[in-house]
Amino acid sequence: MQADDLEAVARLHLDAYKVEWSLEGAKKYIDKFFRFEPESCYVAAEPDGRVTGAVLGYSFEKETGLTLFIQEVIVHPEFRERTYGKRLIEKLRESLEKKASTVKIKPLVKADTGTLNFYNSLGFERDKAVSFSFDED
Repeated sequence: MQADDLEAVARLHLDAYKVEWSLEGAKKYIDKFFRFEPESCYVAAEPDGRVTGAVLGYSFEKETGLTLFIQEVIVHPEFRERTYGKRLIEKLRESLEKKASTVKIKPLVKADTGTLNFYNSLGFERDKAVSFSFDED
């Protein structure tokens, strides 16, 4: 992923998730992760240059080794079921395995069945998932 891809990935995010959010808001969100660790952000594109998928990750060295967190795997609805998400995650894994002997990868996922099945198919195992939220209303 390059800085030039930020707007296309923001548009992809809006198209993939069908959320009521401004392009500028989505772009700021994508930019935050890209600026933090650009080498852990990848895009998939068609030959015509259309961005069809993206993965945003970041890593931290811990006492147990390098831990990669996958923040987002985004695939345009027209291109799902074509292995874009799988290939993006494989690329991300390969890039980090070159950096460290031990890499733990923790996808940050919501517990819907389709998403869990996707990560299970890639060899991930579900560990203890804890989620907290705070609503000021």
